[in-house]
Amino acid sequence: MTNTNPQTTPPPAQSSGGSNTTAWVVAAVVALVAIIAVVFMVTRQSAELDPAAITQAQDMGRAEGMMAGAQSTLDAASSAASAAADRTAAGAAQASADARAAADRAAQSASDAAANASPPVSEPTPAEQPPQ
Repeated sequence: MTNTNPQTTPPPAQSSGGSNTTAWVVAAVVALVAIIAVVFMVTRQSAELDPAAITQAQDMGRAEGMMAGAQSTLDAASSAASAAADRTAAGAAQASADARAAADRAAQSASDAAANASPPVSEPTPAEQPPQ
């Protein structure tokens, strides 16, 4: 069996009133700073923009855009010219090979024709000439 004394008092409960008040004070300060910041941003006057500066910025943007477009066009034209030169070189090499092959075939054909030609016909001798 356990010995318990029914006359013991429970330990006193700690109060947390001080830390709760601190949290409310910090929240109030943060809210006040936020409200002041919003008021400052809403009421602050923006500086007037100079129309000449706006026009100059627009012109610079247009010029940069045109430069970028011209560079893009130059790059495209350069790659197209390179591809065309490659195709032309390949076509010329093929045409040269075809012409060489045709010349070789013509020479072989002429050689074959000369080899297959019949011997020349000789004129009949006077003794063999038929009477007239």
